[in-house]
Amino acid sequence: MKRSLNVENLILTGLLTALIAVTTIVIAIPVPFTNGYVHPGDSMIFMAVLILGRRRGALAAGLGSALADVFLGYFMWAPFTLVIKACMAFCTGFIIEKCAERRRNLVIACAFVTVLWFVFNAAVGGIVLYAANADAPGFAVALGTGGDTASLSAVVGAIETRLMAAALLIPAALLLIAAVLRKKENISVPLGHIIGMTGGGLFMVFGYYIAGSLIYGNFMAAVLSIPANIAQFAGGFLIASLLSAALQKTSAKRYFIYGARLHGSD
Repeated sequence: MKRSLNVENLILTGLLTALIAVTTIVIAIPVPFTNGYVHPGDSMIFMAVLILGRRRGALAAGLGSALADVFLGYFMWAPFTLVIKACMAFCTGFIIEKCAERRRNLVIACAFVTVLWFVFNAAVGGIVLYAANADAPGFAVALGTGGDTASLSAVVGAIETRLMAAALLIPAALLLIAAVLRKKENISVPLGHIIGMTGGGLFMVFGYYIAGSLIYGNFMAAVLSIPANIAQFAGGFLIASLLSAALQKTSAKRYFIYGARLHGSD
């Protein structure tokens, strides 16, 4: 029986690794100025975590996403993607598990994710302001304005406004989506799953900001990737929530380690 379960786990891990790679490759939309792209692959990463758990989900997420980078020709991103996506999945599963242990952890996890998100946005906003004051021409070039500093203050203001809007709206939007889903008769998305996927997604945004800064040698160019990565994980959250809720109404629910109620550990 144990051998049969091990084979089943191996098959599921391989299948979800392939699904992550395929969904990333099939719809890959290049993002201007960042030499990167957005895709619906994050939805399958969240699904991999819900089905496989945090450890095997992290393996599938890292390998599947890195393979997609290689196949699409984004070779320089592949090592970063391997680590970032694996950590994203592990973080998602870890938060889901902790939230399932006791209700108090839901409040702690929610507060922790929210505080980290605000700190990250504040730090990036500070970097934007510092770069604009310290090296206006270089900052203008990094933003793709051709070195024109005349309208730099307006651009900086727009970036800071968007960062603050993201800091306020993303947690609110995800909670609103969750509230709407919970009112649907045939859809159930546990709050722990929402917090877990939000935490994992925000870790991904942070990870790619750092990776982009290292690749470009410029903290400013990487700022432009933040809105696209936010939209990417938010879309992945919505798709995964709907898909997992639908599948758990069928016989496929037995494959979920993190189901509507946490019933196992990886």
